[in-house]
Amino acid sequence: MTPSTPTTPAGGEPPHVRDPIADAGAAALAEEQRREAESRFRRVVERLPGIVYIEAVEGAGERPGRLLYVSPQVRDLLGFSPEEWLADPHARARRRHPEDAPGEADRGSEAGEPVAADYRMLHRDGRTVWFHDEAVLVHDPAGTPLFWQGIMVDVSRQRAAESRADETEARYRSLVEQLPVVVYSEPVVGNQVTTMYISPRIEEVLGVTSAEWMAHPEVWYDTMHADDRERVRAENDRTEASGEPFSTEYRSVARDGRTVWFRDVARLVHDEDGGPLFWQGVMFDVTAEREAQQLLSEAEARFRALVEHTPAITYMDAIEGPDRTLYISPQTTEVLGYTPDEWYADADLWSKIVHPEDNDRNENVDEDGVHSSEYRMIHKDGSTVWVHDQSSLITDDEGNPRFWQGVLIDVTQQKRTKQLEQDLAVERETAQRLRDLDDMKNTFLQAVSHDLRTPLAAILGLAVTMGRDDLEIDPKEAREMSRRIAVNAKKLDRLVNDLLDLDRLSRGIVEPTLRPTDLVELIRNLVGESDLIAERRVNLEVQPVTILVDSAKVERIVENLLANTARHTPRESQLWVRVEPMGSGALIVVEDEGPGVPEADRERIFEPFLQGPSPADHSPGVGVGLTLVARFAELHGGRAWVQDRPGGGASFRVYLSGVPAGELVDVIER
Repeated sequence: MTPSTPTTPAGGEPPHVRDPIADAGAAALAEEQRREAESRFRRVVERLPGIVYIEAVEGAGERPGRLLYVSPQVRDLLGFSPEEWLADPHARARRRHPEDAPGEADRGSEAGEPVAADYRMLHRDGRTVWFHDEAVLVHDPAGTPLFWQGIMVDVSRQRAAESRADETEARYRSLVEQLPVVVYSEPVVGNQVTTMYISPRIEEVLGVTSAEWMAHPEVWYDTMHADDRERVRAENDRTEASGEPFSTEYRSVARDGRTVWFRDVARLVHDEDGGPLFWQGVMFDVTAEREAQQLLSEAEARFRALVEHTPAITYMDAIEGPDRTLYISPQTTEVLGYTPDEWYADADLWSKIVHPEDNDRNENVDEDGVHSSEYRMIHKDGSTVWVHDQSSLITDDEGNPRFWQGVLIDVTQQKRTKQLEQDLAVERETAQRLRDLDDMKNTFLQAVSHDLRTPLAAILGLAVTMGRDDLEIDPKEAREMSRRIAVNAKKLDRLVNDLLDLDRLSRGIVEPTLRPTDLVELIRNLVGESDLIAERRVNLEVQPVTILVDSAKVERIVENLLANTARHTPRESQLWVRVEPMGSGALIVVEDEGPGVPEADRERIFEPFLQGPSPADHSPGVGVGLTLVARFAELHGGRAWVQDRPGGGASFRVYLSGVPAGELVDVIER
């Protein structure tokens, strides 16, 4: 059969005839190209460092919806196969951490805007995995939403690093803010003082909050003491210009009016290239140290005044070395005509002015190793001066010799008196006075060389240590050093006051100021606040009694009795303090369970510079405490004595009549 020939429509092209074979080949080629493209897409997607997913657009724009595709990385990152994930429409929501419920960032936008969120998901094995999720809404050419396409990237390591950084910052911030100093940072801004950071301790010290300090650039100068501003500003400008470390001390005025001493140290911090970043500094509160130094200076001044008003030349000589004279008191000018400076300038001055006939003099050495001799010296005006020279070798705690300490007493008049028969009585009296002075001098030298010097040496050693720039002292150690300086300064103050009080009593210039006083309240407060018996067991037994007394001197009586008891008894021993009426006056009793006082010593221990038979090493004294107790009791028309305590120990008793000496009619003895 002959195929018909297609006809051409009138007025047009002949009709197109499709080739089925060609169409099939083109379709196969297109399918192959699609599969190749899909394969390439999968290879790219499945190598990405995250879970790629396609999510259906459903739920009125709410996400998450049903997953249409999820990449194999879901197996490595969450422990589920893609098939398991796709089979469960709610898998993604189910594995979401319960504390990370979907928020606004997870919601799809009707305008098709991209969305992003950070949240946690639970791995199949229970681990928590942090993801950063970003998705975009895909539309067809007509603008109709087709699906959400997104990627979930594992950011667990980044989150852990951020968490560790936050923890580290919090830990160091806590450490800085708990330091017993004020830490601060300031930018490099020329001579303008601003603060980037200052620790909250500034509020505790000055009453100014950290926020106030950082908000007002001039608050540092505003709180600074007016007398220190110009000096500190000049030092700040100098170090700001040079980049050298800033270090100075100054006073600031707190909001409550207190004066606070700061030691301010700062250095310039640089970046890796050496460029300046900021100033980092620390402000140490050294108020206690400054106050301790003030106490030390005052105690030293009192000690020097005491030494330089003694009727003798006090000296300290080196054991060896070019500088023979370490110290000589101003009395040398009056006695020998030579000033202290002339002694310091001429190491051989002493040997030059000793009388030539006395170079071979004999020296006496007593059982305590004290050297004494009498010889003549040539006054600067050529006259002859007889001196009594007595000295002791001072050693350190290990027994190593340090220096000689002694006194030169002008005995010229005594020597002349011996030659005059008519002045024999005066000579004997003077000789006795010299012996008494000699005894007092011996005990005074012992006090100066040990009891006063021991706390003074501790103060000087601690102060020098704290002032050294080459040592880094822990703040806790610094506080302990300051406390020890204060304790030793108070001890010096107490010892020097005892000596001065004894001197005033001996010269009869002390008069009591009598007022009606509740002795119970006075002594209860004194015992409660005393640092002398802070570690002791004390039994306080009091009965109401109010009499006329000088309260300050009664306090000294009780303080010296407590100090004496603490000095001569072990720390673990028990003390008793009693107050009770006695006739028209009152009886104060301080008892201990120590070794007691021998019968032979019960009278002499109230004499000046005499101590008990076995004073404890931990509590030095100069032997005037009980003397003051007895003298103050006499000022009140009373007396002091000691007797045995029932059960063992000593019972120190002080009777106060309530009227001054001279007006007492009858003293009740007990």
